[in-house]
Amino acid sequence: MMTGDILWRDTGITPKILVLDARAVFPLLLWLFHWAWWTASLAMLGIIGLYLVQRTGMSPLACLRAIRTAIMGRRRETRYSETLWRKRCRW
Repeated sequence: MMTGDILWRDTGITPKILVLDARAVFPLLLWLFHWAWWTASLAMLGIIGLYLVQRTGMSPLACLRAIRTAIMGRRRETRYSETLWRKRCRW
């Protein structure tokens, strides 16, 4: 067994700190740079939000895309005419 084959195996796994996704550190950094109660509560809300997104099995970027798609609706306007509509394609 060569060691070169093992090094790349875990590169696709998201890093975790205990049970949280490592991206939950960024709201804590906001609180550490601005030490106030409202930033502490904002950081805790961010961590809880990221934890809930992690529990659904989605990444934060995929969750933002799903929210954007839900806001935009089922139909999108075409570029050439305002009366023509096309449906979203599902690839």
